[in-house]
Amino acid sequence: MATNIRDVAKAAGVSVATVSKVLNGYTTVNEQTKEKVLKYVKELQFRPNQAARSLVGRRSMTIGIFLTTGLAHPFFARILVGMEQALQAKGYDLIYLAQMSWGKEYSFVRHCQSRNVEGVVVFGFQHEVTDFGELIESDIPAMFIDLDIREGRAGFISSDNREATERAVAYLAKLRHRRLAYISGNKDSYVDIHRFAGFRAGLEQAGIPYRQEYTAEGDFTQEAGYAAMQRLLALPEPPTAVVCCSDMSAIGAIEAIREAGMSVPEDFSVLGFDDIELAGYVRPALTTVRQDMIAIGRKVIEQLDALITDETLDPPAAIVQTELVVRDSCGPAKAD
Repeated sequence: MATNIRDVAKAAGVSVATVSKVLNGYTTVNEQTKEKVLKYVKELQFRPNQAARSLVGRRSMTIGIFLTTGLAHPFFARILVGMEQALQAKGYDLIYLAQMSWGKEYSFVRHCQSRNVEGVVVFGFQHEVTDFGELIESDIPAMFIDLDIREGRAGFISSDNREATERAVAYLAKLRHRRLAYISGNKDSYVDIHRFAGFRAGLEQAGIPYRQEYTAEGDFTQEAGYAAMQRLLALPEPPTAVVCCSDMSAIGAIEAIREAGMSVPEDFSVLGFDDIELAGYVRPALTTVRQDMIAIGRKVIEQLDALITDETLDPPAAIVQTELVVRDSCGPAKAD
């Protein structure tokens, strides 16, 4: 049994691109070659749904999405809007590849095959704890959001996380803050690694020493931001400003500051990341880094479509620019 398109290509003595064209119903492949490829597809029992589809010369025009954050998550909801725009323009349908458990026996490839998708978007996973080797080595085009994978027929897209956080630190430094803290997301995630690197770089550029006690671990949620801010407030010399790895963490931090009898931005400045819809409605309105989530969603589908239609394309790496949105949650540092 063949596990990927390369097995069929080797058996038939043709290129991977030729096998892909036959399976997708391209008319540029001569009949003799087509018959030979289909012979080995049948003998090797390779992706019968794909092979049956190729016989009638039609594509499924369906893209799948794997995610762990849930469809209702505010960050993903905006990405989905951009994805829908591009899906409509390209003529694709989208299917949510839900799975209750991502255990050791789970196969991303088999799930894709069972749903007959032409490509997949992967979002909300950590490379360190999830094995994507089988998917990357398969012939299935894939685009990863916020996960640095660029290999085979898999590419990725993300915001300029490091540069964005550097700009956030520079803004707080202009407000004369010298005691700057950072509330992290998941410390092993791609985005948090880059945002924390930007935080450290921003401090260095501003001539502000890094203090280990001013880094509080969170997990992108409001509850974690609240608990992290409580730990920072309990320090003998608390910070005067905090950069949060997400808007939800920032909202939790503001809640902790208020419960401690202090105010934002008079006593503490709080800066978020994402610019979810709620950021403009909380009080005080949240100063934050705006990710262009609609652009991310649109571009991830455009890049995936390019991988689907051109087997020779190098896997893309797209970085989307961000914007610092200044509202009311940051103010000048008090004089010591």
